[in-house]
Amino acid sequence: MNEWKKLNSSDKELYLNPKNSVPDHAKYQKLATKSAQEFRDTYDKKHINISYGKRPNQNLDIFLPEKNNNCPVQLYFHGGYWIGRDKYDHSHLALPAITNNIIHVSVNYDLSPNVTIDIIVEETIECILWVYKNIDKHGGNNKNINLVGHSAGAHLVAMALTRKYNINNIINSATLISGIYQPQITKYISLNNIIKITKKTIDLTDIFKHQIIQKTNFLLIVGNDEPNAWKQLTTNFCKWLTNKNISFIYYNAINLNHFSIVKELATPNSDLSKKVIKMCEK
Repeated sequence: MNEWKKLNSSDKELYLNPKNSVPDHAKYQKLATKSAQEFRDTYDKKHINISYGKRPNQNLDIFLPEKNNNCPVQLYFHGGYWIGRDKYDHSHLALPAITNNIIHVSVNYDLSPNVTIDIIVEETIECILWVYKNIDKHGGNNKNINLVGHSAGAHLVAMALTRKYNINNIINSATLISGIYQPQITKYISLNNIIKITKKTIDLTDIFKHQIIQKTNFLLIVGNDEPNAWKQLTTNFCKWLTNKNISFIYYNAINLNHFSIVKELATPNSDLSKKVIKMCEK
């Protein structure tokens, strides 16, 4: 199940850190930040930097479709290995949602090393509950909440749906894209100089140490051009769900890597974004 442990140190650094496995990753990230700002600057139906908790980065942006009355709701949790990126880098991911009369909520959370990963999971729960209690004021249907997470964000979404937090009954669907479902992998790469993950944090946030029940529709996505060791993380999660009799849809995104997959997610008519939008149906 943990084939990545067999890799030598240099291969772990290469295959378990997406930036190292995609030489032009900076190009994708700069384009995303630029596209996100352009979208925010030109789209009027939005509410920016709404607080959902007491910590500095506990804030979210709400992007509304033209007609917002009892709309499905989509929450997006960004990636960045729990240490980087920002909702402001991903605002344009709202476009497929608002085009389909879905409210899009882009979420910020505090980052390591300022907080540990288990605290970020708790912030994720706070955010989801805030949306559940307040989204009706913005024309959203809190009986149709759909979670989307990429990379570290996929891990946060998966953790939120474990039995420990007992919120499955208010979530319609969860789309998990190229997730880091086993935070312990950070022990083996240089990013741990920043994250400084401990055994306690691993025990609290390793999805496989938790229980989950089927009250949510799952879509699992991974880029076909990602390293095999990284794709193995999603394969392991699929096997874990299968062993627990949890049904899910699996999608192998052809010709996409860890960063180009986010670009496709922001494109309204791409196969990828259409599959994610379909998850908002009840």
